[in-house]
Amino acid sequence: MTSLENEITTAEAEFGAWHRKRNDALAEGFGLLTLTSFQRLATEPAAVDLVPGLWSADRAMAALNAGASDGFVMHDGGTPVHGTLTQAVAERGQKMWVRWCGGPEVIAVELARRDGHYLIRTRAASTPAQQNFSGVPVFDFDPGWIIKGSYLAYDSPQVARISTARSDTSLTAVLAGEITFNRQGSRYRLRAEFEPGTGALRVTFHDATNGLGTAAWRFLDVPPPALDGTVLLDFNRAQNYPFAFTEYAVCPAPVAGNRLPLAVTAGEKLPA
Repeated sequence: MTSLENEITTAEAEFGAWHRKRNDALAEGFGLLTLTSFQRLATEPAAVDLVPGLWSADRAMAALNAGASDGFVMHDGGTPVHGTLTQAVAERGQKMWVRWCGGPEVIAVELARRDGHYLIRTRAASTPAQQNFSGVPVFDFDPGWIIKGSYLAYDSPQVARISTARSDTSLTAVLAGEITFNRQGSRYRLRAEFEPGTGALRVTFHDATNGLGTAAWRFLDVPPPALDGTVLLDFNRAQNYPFAFTEYAVCPAPVAGNRLPLAVTAGEKLPA
């Protein structure tokens, strides 16, 4: 076996391991496939659907006012919750916050922040979507979709407003730079965001397969650039955002210009 054949075999094995890990994460308890609601929090304490308590939020943090008999515990550790509990998360962040154990099944409550507003999403212990999940369909691994590119950072980050999978929510993207790459004699350009704390990049893109076997858009995580700006784009690992699996998601759409005029026949397909 040649050196190139060894590299391809290794890359395909790594792709298989990555795909199995991705499926395991989707199917886990209280995972993405168990979401059951999306609820914005009001400024004044108010009841919400599916769980008891009074919930509220200002621009700084969210609050839950729960009685000792309501049956809430902290998601991590199981400490009983009573009185007023407050929590803050970063913009575009989320945290599994509390669990409600007072009903016929345990419900986890996730706290998130989008465009400066707090919301909660409930997650059931299990759902039909989770129980019937058999994996995300993907295109066959193709080493031809592992492409070297070049990253050029902006002199300073560029801020752009973007739409999301929800018509009632928009977000702010902070763009770090641009990735260029060649494919079959043509040159393409994608604007990229930094992944906080990792040095990696994320590109969110449209392509010609959208609506014809793939979701409306996908994203690709790119390892940190080399010192000379070289990056490796492995489109075999192009992923669906959560909106492909659930209606209870706020997912960033591609920034203007991130529309590839070619069919990226690699990565995840639209779930069945």
